[in-house]
Amino acid sequence: MYRLGGSVGQGGQNAHDDVLLVQKQLNKNAHIVAEIGLVPETGTLDPLTQSAIVAFQRSIVRLSSPDGRIDPRGRTWRTLLGEVPHAATVAFTQLSAENANLYLYVNTDRVWGSPNTITSIRTLAEALKDPAIEIGVGDISFEQGGRMAPHGSHRRGLDVDIRPQRADATRGPITITDPNYSRERTRRVVEELQKDPNLELILFNDREISGVRFYEGHHNHLHIRFKS
Repeated sequence: MYRLGGSVGQGGQNAHDDVLLVQKQLNKNAHIVAEIGLVPETGTLDPLTQSAIVAFQRSIVRLSSPDGRIDPRGRTWRTLLGEVPHAATVAFTQLSAENANLYLYVNTDRVWGSPNTITSIRTLAEALKDPAIEIGVGDISFEQGGRMAPHGSHRRGLDVDIRPQRADATRGPITITDPNYSRERTRRVVEELQKDPNLELILFNDREISGVRFYEGHHNHLHIRFKS
């Protein structure tokens, strides 16, 4: 799906499908550098796309002399995909559980996200203070993005793992097959998430809850992806 067939940009081959793929990846990374903005996803190398490539290379890849071209398996392409960390300090914010209706169940170096993502999680936690549903937050991203094992995602500060709810309302891991799993409390979390215009999708394996998608391995956590 993310295989680039040829070079895109200044002096590149600029095949339609390759240009379109680059445009989609530039737009997925637009939240980390204001210079880029959104480019039209047309498959045609236009001036906006060319300028966005140069801006990404300068601000995020930190090339001293951007060449304006993205090559398959090149540094710029791998950075766009999130396979390697950004060379620049990007606009990610660290989630804190202090004075909030949430707790972290991973190390704090794994809970950096885009400002809008962090705001969405805090809004969710605030909305669930009554009836006292606490949100357990896991992996988001590293401070500068990049691969976060064992995930294929969690590279751009837009993906957030949270725990399903327990019937005893305590902190701790739970699966949907555990007798102490609370479908009703978890459904309440999903319903609140669905009110957020920034929500893109929720992966979770309880088929009895509307608005989630089944995805292998998601029986013990909800994977939430935000738009920005």
